Amino acid sequence: MKKIFTIGAITLVGFSLAACGNQQSSTNTKSSISQQTHGKYYFDGTTANLQDVKIKITGVKFYQGDETTNGKNVICFDYTITNKTDKDVNALTGWQAVFNAYQDNKNTEGKLEVAPMPSDTSDQILQEQDQSIKKGGSVQCRMAYELDSNKKPVVLKATKGYDGTFLGKKTFKLDKLLDQKQATSSVKDNSTENSSATKNSSTNTSEISNNRDNSRSNQQATSGEPHKDEELWSDVNNNNNWTGSIYENATPQERYDYLQAQAQRGAEQEAQMSSSSPTPAVQPSTTQP
Repeated sequence: MKKIFTIGAITLVGFSLAACGNQQSSTNTKSSISQQTHGKYYFDGTTANLQDVKIKITGVKFYQGDETTNGKNVICFDYTITNKTDKDVNALTGWQAVFNAYQDNKNTEGKLEVAPMPSDTSDQILQEQDQSIKKGGSVQCRMAYELDSNKKPVVLKATKGYDGTFLGKKTFKLDKLLDQKQATSSVKDNSTENSSATKNSSTNTSEISNNRDNSRSNQQATSGEPHKDEELWSDVNNNNNWTGSIYENATPQERYDYLQAQAQRGAEQEAQMSSSSPTPAVQPSTTQP
């Protein structure tokens, strides 16, 4: 887990978040969302719209605990926050002014403690989480909470203003998050296996290609293609010349070497015969004085 920017008492002076109008409530039991609207300010389970900020939840993830969370598992909300005013708002204080996470227990409201950022948090989020957002500007961020139970669902509640007027809530079942995490891990594992298989396939293909190149080179060496003596090569490839000889089943190169040696030997013998021929005697002159 990465260290989160420490927030003490959250300054809510900058968030008037007040609204007027008739109150209307609605409940969606299928999606476990409870929404309380106050005019145009609401939380519908995905987007919280208030006077000063608009926050849209873009993802929810489950993380295994480590030493930074005292072994407690973590639920993490990814979100985008937009500053609608000229007030000093950053991604962390904006979220914590609106949201709290809870897990039911026997004695207290079960409010969860903020956890350090998960280790896969991007550098951009870490750099921008505590920077003031310009009017109309939007920043991506995330907020993590330490879980008190690995079975009980997490309830995310949204409120506004000093009086904590309820805007809405959404319940997240941990078993679904765990299933998603396992499915993601399975996809990553399969991707790694496919990558390894592709790499092995490429290696095998390369080896086959090299073997073909080597075979082609050997064929060229044994077929006599590099030789320039076309007449000699024609004799090499005429199998009728070799029927019944010890070179009948020989390679073209062996035949070529043999013929070349024979030709060289013949040339040497011809040179020797030429050098050993007697010089004609000089006939004496018969001219009379």
